[in-house]
Amino acid sequence: MDIQQHERITRIKTLSRYLYWALTGIQYLLLLLLPLVIGWLWFGSRGAITLPNHSVDSESLSHLQRCLFMIPITLLFLALLKVTYHLRQLIWHFSSGNIFNKPAIAHARKALNYALAIYGIFILATVATWIYLYTQNNYFRLTVSGDFIFGIIIFGLMYVLLWALEIGCDLNEESELTI
Repeated sequence: MDIQQHERITRIKTLSRYLYWALTGIQYLLLLLLPLVIGWLWFGSRGAITLPNHSVDSESLSHLQRCLFMIPITLLFLALLKVTYHLRQLIWHFSSGNIFNKPAIAHARKALNYALAIYGIFILATVATWIYLYTQNNYFRLTVSGDFIFGIIIFGLMYVLLWALEIGCDLNEESELTI
């Protein structure tokens, strides 16, 4: 059976090429934005940094506070670059028709793990904001948001898709062995 003759596979390959080029653009945009954001954080005197549920004027930040903001922002950008890279590689496998293979699954797993790291950074930033607000203003503000539940649902779906890729890879290997 020739996989190239399936119309659905052809559409997936075509759409994957477009996604690959879009992810390439996003990766270059992130590479351009990282030094700009770091430079603005260090040298900028106008603007505000928006944290979850709070905004901080950049003029009031000391150099230590600016450095403390740079660390999670740099980690976030690096994790976003890794997610983009691994998604690009996964989509490249899809565009070449190699959907159910071990390298594609490895890239999917790595992209998912880095995305979980980004979600963890978001949760840590939220907790750090709560601590910051409590130490600055002596009040604790807890805002209930659906972001946490939404994130869990999305990551649950992503793991189900990853497991489907792994099952497809296993079935693909078994079918190659029987032929």
